[in-house]
Amino acid sequence: MKQNYLFLSFALLLISAANAQVVNGNFENVKPNLLPSNWGMNFTQPITIDIPSGATTFDQIQYTSNIPSMVYASTDALNGQYAMEISNALNATQNEVISGSATIFSDASQDFPGWNAGIPLAQNDQVYMIGFYYKFLPMGNDIAEAKIEVFDINGQTIGTATVDIMGINSEFEYIYMPIHFTSNAIKSAMTISFSMAKEGSVPTFGSRLLIDNVVTNFEALNIDETPITSEFKMFPTFTDNQLNIIPGYLQSDFIDYKIVNMQGKIIMQNTTVDNSNYIYTMEVSSLSSGMYFLQVTSKKGSITKKFIKK
Repeated sequence: MKQNYLFLSFALLLISAANAQVVNGNFENVKPNLLPSNWGMNFTQPITIDIPSGATTFDQIQYTSNIPSMVYASTDALNGQYAMEISNALNATQNEVISGSATIFSDASQDFPGWNAGIPLAQNDQVYMIGFYYKFLPMGNDIAEAKIEVFDINGQTIGTATVDIMGINSEFEYIYMPIHFTSNAIKSAMTISFSMAKEGSVPTFGSRLLIDNVVTNFEALNIDETPITSEFKMFPTFTDNQLNIIPGYLQSDFIDYKIVNMQGKIIMQNTTVDNSNYIYTMEVSSLSSGMYFLQVTSKKGSITKKFIKK
């Protein structure tokens, strides 16, 4: 029996997934003006009007990038060609920082949401979390925020989730938060937004936030809630020291193993290169007590199982 031990890694590999509910959630659809399709913010450049003369003067706005927008496509992506970048701007005339934000909207012909009714949801759509990869590069003590809001057919909010984004993250990190629902009413629409300044925090000019691969359910991450089959086995699911895994149908020339905590952070990762069948043993004694997710991926597919560390 071979034994391989999981080691700490900061490299992040995306689990192959798709989520049609999040329009352009991977930000690969980019317009000629370098704005990500279906994402943006409402912003009008302030104008000062001199009453006696009727002359108009536009406030001078400085942007963090050379694109005259606070929301734009970036080639600094987790995978694919593009991610979405959000940054703050500076009203040099008023000496005020303008907080950048991005909201999803359904009309791809527009560059900004305008009046936004959200993204329509089908009755059977599974929407119960917000998950995404991000880099956060604040210039000060900024606290950014992600938010998802779900509405019923009357436009009333029936579920929300918010995620604080803080600290410097120069490598892509994964984070998710379950939605708290207050009603069992039929879901009709949703909005997802990213703000560079959580309510009560002060934005700093030059801060940047990159977002990639936004999803709204665990199905998009290939999480399997069904009982363990004979094809793939993980045991024990309540462990003190080790996890044992028989890859089964995922057996390939490489298999990627990750352990993700309840905050959505990848805390351990290893990739094996072997085409023989064996029990893969992972040492988990260093983990704190609690629930974790084991994500196993190969070119033949991926699966995620839950386990509890005693």
